[in-house]
Amino acid sequence: MNKQRQQRPVQARTLQTRQAIADGAISVLAQSGVAGLTHRAVAKAANVSLASTTYHYTTKGEVLAEASRTLLDGYLEDFKRLECQISEGLQPKILSLENLVTRVVLNAGGRGRTRSLAWCEIILHSGRSENGRILAQDWYARLDAIWYKIAAHLSSAHRRGVSAAVDRAIGRIFLLLPLGFDRPEIHELLGGGTDLRTLLACQLETEAARSLDKAGQASTESTQRSEEVRERIVQATIDILVDEGASAVSYRAVAEKSTMVRSGPSYYFPTINALLETVQQSLFERAKARYREGLGDPLSSAMSESRLVDLTTAIFLREVFETSKENIGYYSVWMSAAYNPSLRPVLASFLSDQHFAWRSRIAKITGHEIDQAAVLDIQALFVGKLIRAITTGAGMAELSGARKDFSVVIRHACAGR
Repeated sequence: MNKQRQQRPVQARTLQTRQAIADGAISVLAQSGVAGLTHRAVAKAANVSLASTTYHYTTKGEVLAEASRTLLDGYLEDFKRLECQISEGLQPKILSLENLVTRVVLNAGGRGRTRSLAWCEIILHSGRSENGRILAQDWYARLDAIWYKIAAHLSSAHRRGVSAAVDRAIGRIFLLLPLGFDRPEIHELLGGGTDLRTLLACQLETEAARSLDKAGQASTESTQRSEEVRERIVQATIDILVDEGASAVSYRAVAEKSTMVRSGPSYYFPTINALLETVQQSLFERAKARYREGLGDPLSSAMSESRLVDLTTAIFLREVFETSKENIGYYSVWMSAAYNPSLRPVLASFLSDQHFAWRSRIAKITGHEIDQAAVLDIQALFVGKLIRAITTGAGMAELSGARKDFSVVIRHACAGR
């Protein structure tokens, strides 16, 4: 009896410490990404000793797995509680899948921001290994399952529609959270109270000023720097982004990857942020070129709703099967803007241009002004489906419904709300 009394407090303290470490890891992931997840950083965030973290979790992989498990358990409990409330009529504002998507995204922009950013980092990292892809498959299977249970109480319980709703929610989170928007701003945007370009205006002004500065320096830079070496540095950085994430980028890592002396990258890029901004721009320009090649002129009179659906599906499949690794790097630097605000102006410029191109294409088809929230739905679905595909290693069987999903949101945008 006395022995049991002595053991119970120890067990309770152990559980409390492990929970603190998991919460600390989630905080580090949200603030520094997977590459910043070290035992020392987690111990500091958890307010426990370094010895405690290494005692309970020997490797970084174990810490990451515990953070993932904690997040998954928390999400599932939240959704189970929500399902019970909806079934009992205690959530009168959630009457459809669209209401559910909005609720999830608003929570992600508010009290759930840290958890959501940490989840984005974990799911992107999952796409880098076979074991990670198995983890991502489990995540999506469980999310789809609980969303399907909730949808059974709403206006639609079609499994395909539920999966697409999950993708739209995740796509919106990936698009909006790195830009630093808070819950009220996201609410205004999703509710049609403001448009995306207006919300991005401040960051777009910063990007315009930066572009003018660069233009004034162009002639000097071209005489001082070798474009060939710069490209080598940029490609080395992209390789690091693909393998480890934005927070793993350092002068030493880039120098080793590009086979240069350690001081080489700093000569061409005086700060790591300057390097990341250049890499970010390079990745965005590559993606823009691929999308432009696939979709053609946004003002082309030959475009129809059906053809736009076909082209969007074709571009999506090409991104999945031909550039999946580059997309891991692309969205890693995209998400890093959440904790590195200097990267936001370029991101805002790209997102704004993409949004305008979609609006122009659909307006050309319909002949009337387009609901901007509906256009954001198309962008969110594309991003959400792409994240699911590249992190789970989806094949053609899993992607066979992509055209139908794109058809629904594009038809919605063309019809207007």
